[in-house]
Amino acid sequence: MTSPNLGTATSRLNTDQAAWLESRGVVGPFRRLGGGFRTVVLESSAGFVVRIGRSPADGNTFSTEKQVMDAVRRFVDAEIPRPTLAEDGLPQFPHGAMVYPKLSGTSPTSASRALARSAASVLRQFHSVVTDIAAPQRMIDRGVVAALVRSTGRCFTDAQSHATERWQADLGRFLAEKPPRCLIHGDFWHANWLSTTDGRTLTGLLDFERCAMGLAHEDLAPLRYLGESFRAAALDAYCEGTTGDPASLLAEVRMFDVLRELRGLDWALRRPDAGEVDDAIEKVAEVVENYG
Repeated sequence: MTSPNLGTATSRLNTDQAAWLESRGVVGPFRRLGGGFRTVVLESSAGFVVRIGRSPADGNTFSTEKQVMDAVRRFVDAEIPRPTLAEDGLPQFPHGAMVYPKLSGTSPTSASRALARSAASVLRQFHSVVTDIAAPQRMIDRGVVAALVRSTGRCFTDAQSHATERWQADLGRFLAEKPPRCLIHGDFWHANWLSTTDGRTLTGLLDFERCAMGLAHEDLAPLRYLGESFRAAALDAYCEGTTGDPASLLAEVRMFDVLRELRGLDWALRRPDAGEVDDAIEKVAEVVENYG
């Protein structure tokens, strides 16, 4: 079997992969759209998105991801991709593949209060989904957090180490209160959104590979990538009509800013060939400095 040729800088498929896709009506040429920790994303000349696993799934496989997408679609006022195939393990694609028609829209690149309210509305709908689909459990406990700190601690300055110790204690106390869990997207940042042309309304949602039962805070943390004022507006809208307090929620969510970036650093350290260590260290330094 020819090994997949899908590194971070290429959109090439080997002959067996291209032939397998063509036999299922997905014809090239292909161009690279992007990728993440687990997948490389390509687009065919006919407008199909092809997501190809580049490492083993540690949560959703492509088939369970499709089941979650099908379940969420009924509850969320945003377009969700409709996969025409979702395979977990194939000779041509050892880590699986998913294909779906490309959705219209583009990822928003600028923040607005209208977009913040739209994103908050979609998240509230998402977090209210009740389904019997066996979504993975995204567990966070003291042991997981301690292991994460150990694996990344060699990259910290002394000041960052002290701040991380305080963060670890704060997060431990928060988790001990057993906050309620819900269905989460798992990677709810603007690169995984589609919006109207004016960027004011979220119209589509992509990349469900980290969808799981977990804490809503994990979806609220990456809203900061469009700026703190954007996230503040989104949290105001998210809490609207509930007993939730946006300021208290923000204090909790900041703990998950650190968690998210430490996970990214851990991944980068374990895969130095991806060339993302320096960027991940900078992101950790930023959130640790801003924490508390």
